[in-house]
This record gives sequence, structure tokens and C-alpha cells, in this order.
Amino acid sequence: MPDLKVGLIGPGAIGQTHARAIAEIESLRLAAVAGGSAEDLAALAGGEAAQWFATAEEMIDGADLDIVVIATPSGAHYAPAAQAIATGRHVLVEKPLCVDWEEAARLVVQGEQAGLTCGVVSQRRLEPQHVYIHDALRAGRLGAPRLIEADVHWWRSPEYYREKPWRAEIGHGGGSLFNQGVHSLDLMLWLFGPVVRVQGLATTLGHDLPIEDTTAAILTFASGAIGTLVTTTATPPGHPAGLRMFTDRGAFTVEHATVVRWDFTDVPAPGASSGIASGAANPGDIGIAGHVQQWQDFIAAIHERRAPAVSFRDGFEAVRVASAIYRSSEEGRAVSIAEFPVGAEG
Repeated sequence: MPDLKVGLIGPGAIGQTHARAIAEIESLRLAAVAGGSAEDLAALAGGEAAQWFATAEEMIDGADLDIVVIATPSGAHYAPAAQAIATGRHVLVEKPLCVDWEEAARLVVQGEQAGLTCGVVSQRRLEPQHVYIHDALRAGRLGAPRLIEADVHWWRSPEYYREKPWRAEIGHGGGSLFNQGVHSLDLMLWLFGPVVRVQGLATTLGHDLPIEDTTAAILTFASGAIGTLVTTTATPPGHPAGLRMFTDRGAFTVEHATVVRWDFTDVPAPGASSGIASGAANPGDIGIAGHVQQWQDFIAAIHERRAPAVSFRDGFEAVRVASAIYRSSEEGRAVSIAEFPVGAEG
């Protein structure tokens, strides 16, 4: 079977992570890079033959590609994703799917109508401890969900925001919820199911920025369960993200990838964790293992003609809950998720 040819948009830090992950997988080949410079291409391709294009539009129009991966700032995801879908390419987008929920909704519809494999990078779903918990919940072995709590008590220095100005821009989702907390939000949705209502607060506590660096939200799930989510980049030195779940039978606590509490006496605790380092103080600490795993699932989804582990529709759920949290903070009221429809819901 011939290699799948990948075009990468955005040769920044996360683009470099994708390039390294692609290089680890024999059935993938980095065929083209858009953005940055020819020097960036040389570094990303690692000596392999690849084309460089100044813009995403030129690459999508001019390169022979099977897959387009989008690693641009978050607010610039929609246009290249829509163009790639329109030209028949499978698409993998870095989290979040989009910052604008209406753009995210359009991508869901466009991808599904095209019959292409379209996914969002949310690699924490694939970590063994989370897979084990998810499957045990779905099988009913952990009981009925009642409460889930997630916290992202991280630290980002002023230099972090100066290094990449988009990280401080509202239009690119540079705040702590979209840029740091969306992985924890995605896990909450994956484990407990859809949210129907939120009450949120977004504020700036530790930086001189035009965007929030701290959010707190109460989530009401369709099941009747309740969730709380706190995200921040204003708490030095930064602590591993936490996830706690309570059911009618017991509780567990995960600190980043390690299960530190497991109160289900009739169900064994997860036997393994991912071993991936936390990005609590430095986003570069996470390495490439999670991206390699998600790429492997994405390739399998293409060949098996199935949805990837994290589809565009999955990614949209996180976008609209985050959007509802911001709207709740701005308007000082509880917000229904139904205010952010997609597809047939609209």
C-alpha cells in the first residue's frame, strides 16, 4: 500500500510536533509544507523531499496530497480546512476545531457531506488510563455518573505570550480555556456525555492581557450529572491537570496521566498510564507520543472507512461548550448549549 502524502499547514511549534510524529510512521510521508520559510521546510522534512508553499491556498491547490494537517493559530483553522475538504482531502486539525463556533459547525457539515475522514487532535482520549475509564463507564461497571471535576492549574510566563502574539488574541482563542483547557473539557464530554447548560466566568488574574487567563464553569450534563471546570495560566509554578469523577458506587482521581485514587472496590484500577509528561509549565514537555498515537488511529480510520477517534463532530462539542462558557461570562446568565446548533439541530 503506497504511503499517504501529508501536507502540513503551519510550521510553528505544534507543526514541528506533527512533522516529528509523521516521520515516525512508515505509512506517512510529509509531502508539502505551507507557511514559514524554505528553512523551516528543511528543518521539518528532515532531509526528505517535500515541497514548500508560501500559503495554505497554494499548497492545497498545487500539491499532490491525501491528507492536510492544520497547525496554524486556532482562529485560522476554518479556511484551509474547508478548502481541503472541497478538494477531497482528509483533514486533521489541531485543537480546537475552530474558535468561532459557527465555523466549527460548518466544518462538521462539510466534512460529513463529503464522506471524508476529518478529525481533531485531542490525543488525551487515547491514553490507556482514560480509555479504561471510558470503557468501564460505558459498560456500567463504575455506576451512574454524578459529578466530574476538572482543573488545569497551569502557568505561562509573559514571555510565552510575547513569543507568539496570537496567544494573547481573542480571535485566535489564546485564553486558558481554548488554548490550555480544551483537552480537559473534551475528556469531560467523552466520559460523561453531552452538556445541556453552562454557567461560566472568565477573567484575567495574573497577566496584562486582552484575553482571559482564568475560567471557572459549572456544566449540567444531559444525564443530570454536574461538572466543574477550572482553567488558568496564572498559577505558578504550574501543576498537572486534575480529573476527578464520582458515581453512585465510588470515585477516582487522575493527576495528568496517573491514577492517584481509585475507590471502586469491585473494579480493578487502570493498570497503565500514558507516561506522557505534563505541559503544566512548558508546552514542549509533552513530546510526540500522543500525536503519533492519534496519527495511527487517523490512518486506520481512513483505511477502514470509519470515523476517527476524535471526529469533527466531537471537536464541535468542545467548541460550543467553551463558547457557551464565554457567553455566560459576558452576559451574566446560564446559557443553553442549544444556542449553538449544528446540522440538523439548526
